[in-house]
Amino acid sequence: MLKLENITYKKRRQALVSEINGQINKGDCISLFGPNGAGKSTLIKIMAGLLKSSKGKRVVNFTDKNPIGYVPQQIALFKGLTVRDQLKYYEKLTKPKSSEFIDEMILSLGLSSILNKKINQLSGGMQRKVNLAVGMIHQPELLLLDEAFVGVDLAAKHDMLSWLKRLNENGITIIFITHDWYVIQHLKPQMWIMDKGNMIDQVEWESVPYINLTRQSQALQKMFDVNLTHVN
Repeated sequence: MLKLENITYKKRRQALVSEINGQINKGDCISLFGPNGAGKSTLIKIMAGLLKSSKGKRVVNFTDKNPIGYVPQQIALFKGLTVRDQLKYYEKLTKPKSSEFIDEMILSLGLSSILNKKINQLSGGMQRKVNLAVGMIHQPELLLLDEAFVGVDLAAKHDMLSWLKRLNENGITIIFITHDWYVIQHLKPQMWIMDKGNMIDQVEWESVPYINLTRQSQALQKMFDVNLTHVN
């Protein structure tokens, strides 16, 4: 589906990501994990085709014409529009495959009761739900989420995670950035661990408690100083 070969991205001669390699297959669920400045957002934008790497190659193999859904960290919505009009706008823009998918998404994300409300009348968490909905309204093969759960309360987060897990089980590939162990525990992704622009390791969820980070930065080590058995 998507292969990264020696991806390097430089800005003002500084390498934000360096020599990144990785293979993403249909149905994968992957978390880009690491401290601020690790290069996660840069890498996910390269995956989305929004940035061109300074070096290396991004190889894609999709079956659809509009295969990627990208949900940015910023709220990318028109504040003066209602949720209903927002969805209709992106529906016309992206030409979704299935109206049934949209109906199911609205129901699963709990958007039915706010369809007639304007974006600027919603809480930050509800805006995040709508942000997710418009980013995947076209039912993409690959969904990329950059800190999509920031400021979302537990109830809204539960709706989002339940929907994403169901999509992943049905074959949609999901790659996401988060610092939230609650999200990670529920999606149980493969972990691509990054630090200072480098790929430190790629491990399955079950191996996370056994990762040796003694040679890595203190910032990265502190992110793992959590007893995962206590994350609910």
